[in-house]
Amino acid sequence: MNILKKKALIRKISIRSKKKRFSRDEKSFESSAMGDLAFLLLIFFIVTSSFMIRQGIFFSLPSNTAGVVRLTDDQIMEVAPQNSGFLYRGMIVERGVFLDTMKRQMKQDQNKVLIIAMGSTVKYDRLVDTLSVAKEAGIRRVSLKQMNGE
Repeated sequence: MNILKKKALIRKISIRSKKKRFSRDEKSFESSAMGDLAFLLLIFFIVTSSFMIRQGIFFSLPSNTAGVVRLTDDQIMEVAPQNSGFLYRGMIVERGVFLDTMKRQMKQDQNKVLIIAMGSTVKYDRLVDTLSVAKEAGIRRVSLKQMNGE
């Protein structure tokens, strides 16, 4: 091979290698901007989203300066939640019967107070269920009492 052919062959090889180098550079891409954009979108959706407030039982507690409230015996309704029902006036009743009884009592007198006597062996969800019944029956005045000597 003569020198001219060798130079031409070297030139073709160098052009091919340059083309390969350029084609490799074209395929790469910078991904840091994409991560920044995703983070900003996440912050935007967290800030603009509205959180659902669960409905519950709301209490209005008396102030520190509130005086003693005097009640008559006919204004007091006392219930003792049990693990299987409600103890009301010496009888164990189910939720539906207890709710109907409370609604009837509230129709007679809106100033009645429900006293919930909780025993130490009664599950906490029974207290919540009793408060739910009170809310459904329209009872606005509730008092809690711990039962001693079970």
